[in-house]
Amino acid sequence: GCMGVGRALLFGCIGAIPGVVLALIGWVISGSPEEWGSELFLACYLPFFGCVAAGIAIGFRGEGSGAEG
Repeated sequence: GCMGVGRALLFGCIGAIPGVVLALIGWVISGSPEEWGSELFLACYLPFFGCVAAGIAIGFRGEGSGAEG
């Protein structure tokens, strides 16, 4: 229902926080390049959107189980 969507969006936004940290770490590990190359999509975008997607999935999954957390 509508509550599940709101919960999923909230968890997705919360998931963006560790996603930003992981993306920054990936950028530093890749050598902090000035030029934006295709390899940086894996190092920066994948951890960020992965954490957001995981937060959304957790928000939707928790709706039907009745368990908090």
